[in-house]
Amino acid sequence: MHDLSLATEIVEIALSAASESGASTITPVHIALDPTSHLDPSTLADAFEIAAAGTQAAAATLEVAMESSGRGEIAVTAIDVTP
Repeated sequence: MHDLSLATEIVEIALSAASESGASTITPVHIALDPTSHLDPSTLADAFEIAAAGTQAAAATLEVAMESSGRGEIAVTAIDVTP
């Protein structure tokens, strides 16, 4: 369930960014995931798909880059949108 909670937050960030830019559709959402976070990128991507269902992000994919910060962090690095 932790993955779904994080995925929901990522979707909310993406929806907010889309709203601010006037975009109608969110395409890939890019995140940086620290390997020490102990999150599985595949499980997080599946949770993202569930969280995004029925929203402007429904067709989006979650693109995960493993980047070591040494602090177990996860960060949204880019959100691609279309008008």
